[in-house]
Amino acid sequence: MELPGSGYLYTITTVSITYAGFAALIIIFRQIIGGGVSNYDVYLVRNVLLRSFIVAVCSIVPPLLGLFDLSQSTIWRASSLIAALVQVSYVLTVPARRRAVTDIPVPKWALVTYVLQLLIVAFFLIIALGMFVKPAAGPFAAGVTAFLLMSFFAYSAQLGTMLRGPLDQEKHN
Repeated sequence: MELPGSGYLYTITTVSITYAGFAALIIIFRQIIGGGVSNYDVYLVRNVLLRSFIVAVCSIVPPLLGLFDLSQSTIWRASSLIAALVQVSYVLTVPARRRAVTDIPVPKWALVTYVLQLLIVAFFLIIALGMFVKPAAGPFAAGVTAFLLMSFFAYSAQLGTMLRGPLDQEKHN
């Protein structure tokens, strides 16, 4: 018997990986239009790839755990805890990775994104603890989807900057 929600999680994995490939094409577009690739560009694309792989990994954990004859509650709690740990490790390391490639101040929209991502982490912890929300496919899938949507938002906000190049970055932050 397949774990409830597995079809959706496989779909979100496919969307996430497809999106990561598309996002990485920006580097090629930059080179085609004559722009170089800065360390900041590499940082941005790397973040898109990391977020996409986090979504993919978090999405395949529940079906994997389902192979071990665990109760559904245990599967969703463990998956939520794993998702929270992976995502918080990503979110908390973003500022240091960013500082390593640029001294441009963090834009306000990026701070909002970080806070929203930390709220998603808190939501996963709430699911893992079984507080306010019953550990199930729906809440877990909603959390993974929200994390992917934050990636879409962050990428979209940086797309213009990436296409214009590093000289225009200071104007847009």
